[in-house]
Amino acid sequence: MTAASALPRPDRFDLDPKPVPFTVHASQKVHGGLALGALLVAVGFATSASTSPTGILRWFAAAGFAVLAVVCARALTVGDMLVADEVGIRLRIGHEWIGTRWEDIDEVTVLQRRHLLDDGRIAVHLLDPGPVLGVMPSSTRKTTDANRRLTGSSLAVPFGLTARPSNGEVVQALHMLANARCPVREQL
Repeated sequence: MTAASALPRPDRFDLDPKPVPFTVHASQKVHGGLALGALLVAVGFATSASTSPTGILRWFAAAGFAVLAVVCARALTVGDMLVADEVGIRLRIGHEWIGTRWEDIDEVTVLQRRHLLDDGRIAVHLLDPGPVLGVMPSSTRKTTDANRRLTGSSLAVPFGLTARPSNGEVVQALHMLANARCPVREQL
């Protein structure tokens, strides 16, 4: 027996691994492709605007596609939209992060994607939304009010074509992280 073999070996077969954080983040490929396409169309309209009798309309179209290119390029800089870990869930709404612990959540509902062009949704229903929603700025509160009218929950994040979850099994991943502290169910 050598000194190296006498050292303790790390347990390679951990039967109870720590849950991996779950995230929903913007799809870089989709936003990059849209930004590049919109920019090329804007350049095309701008170059043809000076040689056409309807040049002013083409300039308006070029400006519209240029704005679309900027909006899509800005989406490339956006990081995670939702982060769930052992502690709780944090959602980014606008420029604000809103977080809560698993114990303060009534339930999490997941609406799965039905087809390629359909968006799924993760909605977080709080036991008492007053303290969390009361400290938000008015611009973020407008977004959460729209979320509540559209989805039934103030805290909701879509996923699908333009936003990708880190794990394809959304319900299972969130259920593992919640660890029976709140129910995670699939909305049918």
